[in-house]
Amino acid sequence: MQISTELQQQMEPMYLQMKEAIENGATVNTGLWTFLQDSEQQLINLMNDNPPPENAPGNIEASWALYFLNNDAPSWLTGMLKDIGMPSSKITAANWSSWDTTLKGQGVLMGDGSLVSFATYAIVDPGWSLALIYYMCLELGIIQKSSFGNNPKTLVIGNKNQLNVALFGDWGTGSYPDGNLPASPSQLIGQQINKMNPDLSIHLGDVYYAGSGFEEKTRLLDCWPVASLGNFTLNSNHEMYYGANGLFGIALASPLFAAQQNTTYFQVEFGNWLIIGLDSAYYDTSSMFMTGVITDSGQLAFLKQAGMQGKKICILTHHNPLDTIGQNKLPLWNQVVNALGKEPDYWYWGHVHNGMVYSAQSAGANVKCRCLGNAAIPIGNSEWLQSNPSSVSFYTNKPLANTTIQQRLRVLNGFAMLQFTADDVKENWYYQDGSPAWTS
Repeated sequence: MQISTELQQQMEPMYLQMKEAIENGATVNTGLWTFLQDSEQQLINLMNDNPPPENAPGNIEASWALYFLNNDAPSWLTGMLKDIGMPSSKITAANWSSWDTTLKGQGVLMGDGSLVSFATYAIVDPGWSLALIYYMCLELGIIQKSSFGNNPKTLVIGNKNQLNVALFGDWGTGSYPDGNLPASPSQLIGQQINKMNPDLSIHLGDVYYAGSGFEEKTRLLDCWPVASLGNFTLNSNHEMYYGANGLFGIALASPLFAAQQNTTYFQVEFGNWLIIGLDSAYYDTSSMFMTGVITDSGQLAFLKQAGMQGKKICILTHHNPLDTIGQNKLPLWNQVVNALGKEPDYWYWGHVHNGMVYSAQSAGANVKCRCLGNAAIPIGNSEWLQSNPSSVSFYTNKPLANTTIQQRLRVLNGFAMLQFTADDVKENWYYQDGSPAWTS
């Protein structure tokens, strides 16, 4: 990977802190190395025309990490990481060289639509190395997790016949040059939301690359589409790479998110509705916070109390409670449903960088399940979703127009506007250019 001088300079102080921590006996969970090996194998298979299946172990987002740590980190640090268990990379310099033209050009697509290329915010964008080093510092105890907020807000909204909610996930890229587009996808979506004057703006989490204080300021606060009655943002795996310190210390400390009371779970009450935002990242113990859990007593009690009120419920999480194609429930599903004492009416999540509407034939069955993690990260058409029309009734697949070579496989990003009335909700999904994508 070609790491810029600027990135190298940012990471150098962290390299030295990692050295000191390892010399003092710090180590990392051995499960991380297995996860990174599995993730790397996904990339190897994909680049060798053997695309991994939806349930393959690991995650394509971490597929380059072992190669980076073995080849692009300082050699003395690589040696120290090997001493605490890091395996060698199976990707060779010859592999990278043979893949170079493809990765610098249009790239290739994973089954879920993830764009594997060197383009900004695509899977092997060298900028992700900064997130990996932050996460390694968290693993080694150099970065400590922020304290967890336990003062959830219930925002009661009355005297309105309709509540308009802008919902968008995995949006925190901020501004960057994106081919022939007039602005980045996140900027374009922010502009579209501003035109619609929502009552609430709710982000389903992910500020990139690692939710640092600088990133929370420049890629979330400075470009936020402000709503008139309240603004909310969820915790995520990427924000946990910096220990959620940027989220709690910068974003939630801002007057913009005053309604959250420095807490990453909340509730909005409107008519016969409860809209409940949860923190599925903070207590996650999986490698790189990829799985998502609700296991803490505060949120479980919050859900139990909500479930006893007899209202319609719309759950919001960052992590997905169903697998990408919607055929299997993940542990997060039962954690939330058991605490709630019933299934919610709607469940929106992000994490998977796509927009999907799951059908009644999916594992979610009677729950109206939606993934809305497509507000910024570059993606292409998903072969997995295209091949599963029984469980996925809609997914975002409108091609990007006027593309450069790096954008050739891209589809448009998007967001949703939900119009709640006392007993019902209409869902309107839009693409980044303002064109309609789907409506309930």
